[in-house]
Amino acid sequence: MQELTSIRQTTDDDINTTSQSIQIPVFKRHFGNSLTLLYIRGEPLITVGPHWPLTLCMIVTFGAASYFLIFQIAISKGLYVYYFSIFVAALQMFSYLITALKNPGIVTSSREYKGVLQCIVCNNPRDLGVLYHCEDCDVCIQGFDHHCPWTGKCIGRGNINAFYIFVTMIPIYIVYFIIVSLL
Repeated sequence: MQELTSIRQTTDDDINTTSQSIQIPVFKRHFGNSLTLLYIRGEPLITVGPHWPLTLCMIVTFGAASYFLIFQIAISKGLYVYYFSIFVAALQMFSYLITALKNPGIVTSSREYKGVLQCIVCNNPRDLGVLYHCEDCDVCIQGFDHHCPWTGKCIGRGNINAFYIFVTMIPIYIVYFIIVSLL
């Protein structure tokens, strides 16, 4: 009986030391005014900016316009027009969602660098490329282009390509909508 007790105590001690050595990383939910929804390798992947109500309005508007285009107009124009309308609407919505949800390039580390220009608010080094502190988002953005309230956040290194596709898709979507409506 004593042998079993001593074996049990040793196992419990091993488990306690093992659980103490395992460290689960704690991720920061907010960077400035942006909310992080998903991380990958410790960096924010999906973020929501401070103007999220306008983002929701845009999603509802694009969804309603796409529904009207696909199920009210294109369905009566033929099968090819119907499927191409689904493709155009999906591409437009997908490009918007990537732009609105992808991390724009939020600088997550604020280390002290001597002799390097730093952001006054965040203490991020300015040698990380084009770095700008956005007053609306209250974070430093790498490759900052502009703050876009329509997407709810900044446009920077992380989402600039998706933004270009989105901006290209808007006139294509509008012209396609008008052409299909007039057929």
